[in-house]
Amino acid sequence: MFPFIKRWIVTSSWKNSEVASMFSSLSVVFELQGQVISKSSQSEIFKCDIEGQQFFVKRYFRTKGIASWFGYSRFSNEVKNQLWFNRIGIQSAQVAVTGEEKFFLKTLRGVLITEGVDDAQELAGIAKSTPEKFQDKQWVGSIISQIADITSTLHQARFCHNDLHWRNILVQQAEMSAEAKIFLIDCPSGKKLFGPLLKYRKLKDLANLDKLAAIYLTRTQRLRFFFEYRGIKRLSADDKKMILNVLKHKANRVKRKAQK
Repeated sequence: MFPFIKRWIVTSSWKNSEVASMFSSLSVVFELQGQVISKSSQSEIFKCDIEGQQFFVKRYFRTKGIASWFGYSRFSNEVKNQLWFNRIGIQSAQVAVTGEEKFFLKTLRGVLITEGVDDAQELAGIAKSTPEKFQDKQWVGSIISQIADITSTLHQARFCHNDLHWRNILVQQAEMSAEAKIFLIDCPSGKKLFGPLLKYRKLKDLANLDKLAAIYLTRTQRLRFFFEYRGIKRLSADDKKMILNVLKHKANRVKRKAQK
């Protein structure tokens, strides 16, 4: 008999709830119907409402690559990273349910269900639909501080997101409040690194953030982000070199994409 393994976990906040009843197994979730809002070669995402609360259901119908045969699939990384964010207090969507079907170490199918973030919009979407929002200095200052703090926390833990674009940052803002709160989403490529590779990936994260920041933020605001990210009050020679390397990294990525 082939060693098929099934695993299904409902996190503590949703045990003995309607969420656990509705998302009761891998097979049940794969039979659910919903309007797909995002799809790739490995997965699809749709929304589901339960008792007034929104959940995002991400179904992996396959995993690819040699690494997936050794337990390092895109699905496995995403679940591990999302749970780690929740555990260390990084603002991110809370994991409600996760499960998978495996053949030896390879995930054949997987499910990651997260609680929706109310009154939230992607930072990239805000920039596109309401760019005038970036004229609000108090709002922008809050956003800069939170993103700088999150990025610094990840990098100090030797963790790089690897896809830290504005589209993967949610901004939650209640209608009656001026306060905004940042949430990270979609991190299947993030990992802990060491040595030169860690240094390179840090630059990549910062360059990805600066891609739209260079358009919507002033140079002073971008510098403020760097000061808060580094936890400094003045630039050292190493800091200046780092900034130049971030700009160079960003320029090289733009050049490579233009050549494709």
